[in-house]
Amino acid sequence: MRDKSPDRGNKMSVTSISDPIWLGEQAKRMSEDLLRKEHRGPGDTIEAAASRIGNRHNTDPAIFMQCWNRPPREMKVSRWMSVFATYWAEFGERTNAAYEEKREKTHAHPAIVRLADFVSGRTPHEETRAAAD
Repeated sequence: MRDKSPDRGNKMSVTSISDPIWLGEQAKRMSEDLLRKEHRGPGDTIEAAASRIGNRHNTDPAIFMQCWNRPPREMKVSRWMSVFATYWAEFGERTNAAYEEKREKTHAHPAIVRLADFVSGRTPHEETRAAAD
């Protein structure tokens, strides 16, 4: 005798981050962000922007053009990692600097600041530890 009923009727839609289509959509979004940042306006081409990004980060500019032109389903998974690495190299330092700037200007309780540091993966600063004691 079984007490459990089968879950065949449960059709919940959940996106997994290990799903190749989701990763392709993220690579496409990241590539578009990189190309928009690098594009210099009228007179410049997307191909030239992709070439500048590729030269600066030693990657193939064709990868960025594939992400720009193709749907995520048609891109190879092995090519996405260079897009992720380039995106982190371009935007990672700016994100860290923005976090530090906001952190210095905040007047939040030290416990909240420590929680934000923990979530972001940073070690707590000395003044936060001294204020907590």
